[in-house]
Order: sequence, then C-alpha cells, then structure tokens
Amino acid sequence: MKVLHINSYFSTSGLFKNLYDRQVSQGLDIEVYVPIPYDYPAERLAASGDYTFVDRNHPRISRYIFHWKHYLILNQLNKHYELPSYDLVHAHSLFSNGWLAWRIFKKYRVPYVVAVRNTDIRTFFEKMPWLRSTGLRILSDASEIILISQNSYDELFEKYIPKRLQKEIQSKTRVLTNGIDDFWHNHQPAQPHTQVHQPLRIVTTGKVSAIKRFEHLAKTLDIYQENVGPVELHVIGPNWDDQILTRLEKHPFVHYHGAKTMPEIANIYRQMDIFALVSHPETFGLVYPEAMSQGLPVIYTKNEGFDSFFENYYIGVSVQREDPQELMVAIDHIVDHYEELVERTQKNCRFFNWDDIAQKYLTIYQEILKEK
Repeated sequence: MKVLHINSYFSTSGLFKNLYDRQVSQGLDIEVYVPIPYDYPAERLAASGDYTFVDRNHPRISRYIFHWKHYLILNQLNKHYELPSYDLVHAHSLFSNGWLAWRIFKKYRVPYVVAVRNTDIRTFFEKMPWLRSTGLRILSDASEIILISQNSYDELFEKYIPKRLQKEIQSKTRVLTNGIDDFWHNHQPAQPHTQVHQPLRIVTTGKVSAIKRFEHLAKTLDIYQENVGPVELHVIGPNWDDQILTRLEKHPFVHYHGAKTMPEIANIYRQMDIFALVSHPETFGLVYPEAMSQGLPVIYTKNEGFDSFFENYYIGVSVQREDPQELMVAIDHIVDHYEELVERTQKNCRFFNWDDIAQKYLTIYQEILKEK
C-alpha cells in the first residue's frame, strides 16, 4: 500500500513520527510531505525520517490569502511526486492539508483520509465563513474523517455541518486519539510519591507562546500564594516569545527550565506534584498523558481536546480558561484527593498507545481500498 501523508504540522511537532515509523514497520510504503514557509526557522523544525520531504515553497505572508498559498504548495506537490501512483492520501488537517488532498482526488481520484483539528474549527470555520463551503466539500469527498477528541466532534457537527449533510458526513467520521511516545509507557515510576511538597510544586510544558497561556497560570498562582499557601511553577519548553518569558520570570516563584529531552522532562515530573496547562486552543494535548504516566494529576482546559477523554475529577480537573477561581479550587481538590488521583493517572495513560492507534489507521486504510 502506497500512502502519501500531507502534514504541515509535522514541522512543529514530532509526535507524528510515532505513527509513521509504525506504518513503515507494518509494510506500508509511505511518503510524508511537509510544506513550510521560505523563512521557517531551521531550529524549530520537528520533522524527521527518510520518508519525509520538507519543502520551503511559499512566503509567510501568503497565509492571509488561502488559495494563493495552497496553489503554490499544490504546484510543488505535482512536481515532486507522481501523484496518481499513490493508493491513498492522508491529510492531517481539513483546510490546509485537506484542500491539497481534495485537489489530488479531483484530478486523479486518489481517495483520502482527512483529520479535523481545532484550528480548522476555531479559525477556518469560525472566523473565515467564506471558506466554509470549501471545508464542506472537502469533508463530503473524503473517504474517512478523523477527529482527535469528542469535544471537537460535537463542536463541528453542532455548529458547522448543515442538517442536509449530517448523516452523510457522520457515517464516515470517527474519533481517534493520538498516542504518546513509548518512552512514557516504558519509564513509569514504580512508586510515585503520594504526598505533596511544601511549597506545592506545579509544572507546565509547552512552547513559550501566547496560546499556552503560561502568564495566566502564573498570575493565578500569584493569587493562590497570597490566599492559600506557597507554590512553585516550573515551566518546560522552548522559548518562542521573549516578551512572554521576560514577564514570566518576573514572578519569583517561576522556574524556567527551557527545552528538555524526554528523560530530562520525566526526571523533573517525578519531583513535581501537579501538571497544569490551560492552553487554548488545544486539539489534543499529548503533554497531559505524558505527565499522567509519571504519576501527576492534571489540570486541563474545559471544552478543549483533552477534556473529553475522562470524567472530570477522575485523573485531574478541567477548568474554564479565564477563571482563576476555578483553577485554585482545582488545585485544592487535587491536594485533598492526591493519592487516589496519582494511582488513576498511571493506570489510564495506557489508552494513549501508538501501537493500537497505528493498527486502527491500518484498518481504516484497508477498508477504504477495499471499497475502492
């Protein structure tokens, strides 16, 4: 089976390599196409693998003119690949990557799988109504549609899929989560600590950028310190915004660790008490189950991707992103129920296993080609 992945998000996140390497092991002949702007910083590039082609093919300003940008990319796709030779295309977003897969389908009748991300819902469908009909056409012609969380599924169908198309599109749509690297499953602590430290240690992980909302977390913990007790906030991740980092480091309780390897992150997690990230938007949030694997209860954003996987209070607490009071109540709940939450977090990270997910994708591909 010959599969072309179109995945601009592979430029910023290495998580997809877990799927691609397994597909190679399954015997699939895969290529991964990663279109990026001319000036994309090389040090931020996450894409890797012999199957990957990173293509600098459009000016950054083209992001504001959808069809200009994507015709530039499509032109390069046609030059680099013998597109009719593929059995299947897997597009990792609805609008940007999915439009390319749709154009390939229209010209060569190569079937495609398309993923719908939070950016597709919150940016394209919500803020660019002139592109909604394009999104619906891409969904209608797709062989299979993947959403990463139930929350995203519900939002898509409740707000943006007209009633006349709901039955057709729902019939080929499923929720299929991402997984976490095998490292996290294979390096769980045998006996995570079951008593919180003093001061309370909270950790968060991600790129230092506006959507991770680290400043909001720090300001809330400032209030927590004044009203409840001492706390530390440990921030792990590359610095993508000097101004945000400068403001963060003005809080004396904030400790910035910078970018770290998985073993280094695991070592830090084992010294912490709670993982908290109230980012927005968030399609999945692999950092939550990674933290769970090390025995950390988690605080996550209500109605974002991760919120749909577990009942609230089961492995942590979901909070409204703009409500400092909710976040403080969540911290108190976790502290009061710490031992039972720690036990549940480690047990339930097993649901995010790439071996199982890769097998599900293989089954999807086989079913599409059987129908073809």
